[in-house]
Amino acid sequence: MRFAAVRSLSLSKKILLPFILLLLILGLTATLGTIYLIHDSLNTSTNQHLEESRDRMLHQIKAVERHLLHDSELLTASMIDGKLDPSTFQAQSKALQLSGMVAKLLNRDDVAKIENIQLRQFIDHAIRSGKPRLRFFDQLSGEPTLALALTLTEDESPQVLFLYHPFKQAFFNPLLGSTKLDYYLFSKFGDPLLSSDPGRELPPISSETLDKAIQGISTTSNIPGERTRYILSGVPLGTTDLLLIGVAVPTKQLETLIGSLATRSVFTILIILIAGGLLFFKYLTYLTKPVEELLAATRRVSDGDLEYRLPVDPDHEGDELNQLSFSFNSMVEQLSELWQEKVSNERELTLAQEELKYKEILETKNSEIERSHQELRSSFKELTALLQLNQTMTSTLDLSVLFDRMLSVLRELFSCKLVLLLYDSGSNDLEFRKSVGIDPEVLKDVTFELDEGITGRAANTQKLVYVADIKNDNGNLNYKGRVSPRGAMASVPLVNKNRLLGVLNLHHEEVDGFNDNDLRLIQAIANQAAIAIENSQLYEKARNLSNTDELTGLANRRHFQTILQREAAQAQRFQSYFALMMIDIDHFKQYNDTHGHLKGDVVLRQVSSLLLHNTRGIDLVARFGGEEFVLLLPKTNNHGARAAAEKLRSCISQAEFEGAAESQPLGKLTISIGISVYPDDSKDVFELLDLADRALYQAKDAGRNQSIIWSDTFKNAAS
Repeated sequence: MRFAAVRSLSLSKKILLPFILLLLILGLTATLGTIYLIHDSLNTSTNQHLEESRDRMLHQIKAVERHLLHDSELLTASMIDGKLDPSTFQAQSKALQLSGMVAKLLNRDDVAKIENIQLRQFIDHAIRSGKPRLRFFDQLSGEPTLALALTLTEDESPQVLFLYHPFKQAFFNPLLGSTKLDYYLFSKFGDPLLSSDPGRELPPISSETLDKAIQGISTTSNIPGERTRYILSGVPLGTTDLLLIGVAVPTKQLETLIGSLATRSVFTILIILIAGGLLFFKYLTYLTKPVEELLAATRRVSDGDLEYRLPVDPDHEGDELNQLSFSFNSMVEQLSELWQEKVSNERELTLAQEELKYKEILETKNSEIERSHQELRSSFKELTALLQLNQTMTSTLDLSVLFDRMLSVLRELFSCKLVLLLYDSGSNDLEFRKSVGIDPEVLKDVTFELDEGITGRAANTQKLVYVADIKNDNGNLNYKGRVSPRGAMASVPLVNKNRLLGVLNLHHEEVDGFNDNDLRLIQAIANQAAIAIENSQLYEKARNLSNTDELTGLANRRHFQTILQREAAQAQRFQSYFALMMIDIDHFKQYNDTHGHLKGDVVLRQVSSLLLHNTRGIDLVARFGGEEFVLLLPKTNNHGARAAAEKLRSCISQAEFEGAAESQPLGKLTISIGISVYPDDSKDVFELLDLADRALYQAKDAGRNQSIIWSDTFKNAAS
């Protein structure tokens, strides 16, 4: 009931509807992906801008710190006999004031008079230590200040050099420029000290953010309820002190830009979808026009118009629909002749009934009419079968579905058992593929050579073989003793353009169960089926070639990345893990230079085969490019990946490769392997590939013929 409305549509609309839905899904996916990429890219750019501005502010604060230390060294360098001359100090301190620095020379009594307890304790600590000390004061003389204290003499009345640099509003001027950023200074307790925009304040800093900043971890976040993004970082001063700095940027223009780019992307994708849909509709209309003409012709013939003929293009004799049109016209001609004959016979029958003396003639005419009816029914049966087969042929390219529908049509037509065998050009054998009426498990693995039995005879001669009673035929092999069919058997080869595709066997329970009309219809159906099978095989071959590497037969890079993305999504969803291996053949260029690229290709195929046969069925082996291979190992951790890598490395090292003893440095062919693990090393698939590649180069730098896990490399570097 749900699909009744769809089935009533024309063939072109049935094909066009899912295509339009697919286009809409693709367009929606592309639009959402584009918006996400634009948003992520601009957010990343904003974060980088904040980090660069933070680094400039950090550099300026560190410059003040270095300036204090440098000025203290200049002042101590002018000491005479271990003491600083007051007049010299006064002249130098005036010069320092020009750069915003304040210098004072204190003695023990001056220190005792200082009312600021923290400042007094700071200077006393410098006197006791005898070393220069740096400290940041939240409010010194009413302003945030970075101060330095240094003991000049170590007698009972020591001289203390006290330098400090107050942070004023002008401190932010070199940072602002033409940007719209706001800069902030915070104490190590998170209290705001100074801002480039006095009228604007950041919200209170959370304890979690404060702890991260103190630990040296920068935190980037958005201000709730405002279109502003800011970064908070800690700045170490001296050996024990800390200052917090913040940089904020408004994101209103960023959001406006994202909306504008997203709108343009939506309109661009929409235009492309509409244009693609119109082109596909025109092309589909062109392709389905012959089918619609055939359906219209069938209706006209069914309504009694036996003079109607389909147009046939002699320049396209190989076209299947053109051949079907030719066959249709031939059948309609036969129907017309039979119908005319029927009319004539009925006229004669009427005359015979009027004259009793022609009773014998009347009975003869009745027999002829019955024969005409049978031929007419047979012709209609052939026409119906061909139309059903044509619908099957044009409705799917999947071989399994095609076989099921084709055998189902034959089963309904002839009420018989069917066995389908396909020809394998590699082994030159016929292999069992499908059966109806006979258990497929019984016929599993059954094969025939081209001259073996009735089936092999039909394949070898490429002609239909009919046996009225198979019990009396010496060529009957009972499918190698698996089953014992009885009655009649028709074995018809599936041939297209003189190329054998397979053999179809039909078994009727009755002896001589197929008549001439049946055999003619079976042959016609076999011809159409061969065309459909070859089209489906070509489609599957083309689809397989797009996913495999031509030289090695392994998965290619594009197919590998598709499977990798799918595996990462599964692992993230089910909290699982997997490993990646990047494999490179050691000194492969040297092998190619010595033996040539043709033998190098042989080595690539041999290595591919060894990798494929020494991994699990769930693992994916792919050629990444050149002499590089990549492996995806689902549900594999560090230990499992290392064991698998060593197994592969040992297998390659022990294998025999022609010419390796003469060209390779170790006298044999070896490989190097780099390993990364999801999610331990990274949750980004492209970064995982990069980490595996970097681990591979670590293995090559370490001497080749070994495997290295990226996490181990990182741990060794950290230690």
